Amino acid sequence: MGGVKFSVRAVILCTRGDTLLTNCGPGEHGSGFHFLPGGALRADEDAAQAAAREWHEETGLTVSGLRLVGVVESFFGQPGRREHEIGFYYHLPAPPDLPDGTFTVQDNPDVQCQWVPFDRIEATPVYPLVVRDLLRVPPGEVRHILNREA
Repeated sequence: MGGVKFSVRAVILCTRGDTLLTNCGPGEHGSGFHFLPGGALRADEDAAQAAAREWHEETGLTVSGLRLVGVVESFFGQPGRREHEIGFYYHLPAPPDLPDGTFTVQDNPDVQCQWVPFDRIEATPVYPLVVRDLLRVPPGEVRHILNREA
């Protein structure tokens, strides 16, 4: 679309206490790039279905209790490789059978899931950079956020 990659994603903010589950692994950004579990919607799939499917693919667990907390329009990438992403962000309290430590994503052995303390989200950093705002959305509310990253 005009030289800009466009995508629609469903994303999960899985929390346990004061920690957030992130994915980290190799790729164009290199090791240490933290992002959230989730992925692209398929044709004829709504965002909640996509979030549940992605969660199962990545963790092997079924999901219940997803709560939509935000819709984020993100604009990011270097000149010539810009991206425009619309993300539907769902909060999920960590299921008890989810490991407490680092574990490998089931559908990508190069990616690890790990817990990042809330007070380390910016320093890590976890992308998109508006994650902390989404963690503060009270039950019954949904935020629309415009996120522009260099």
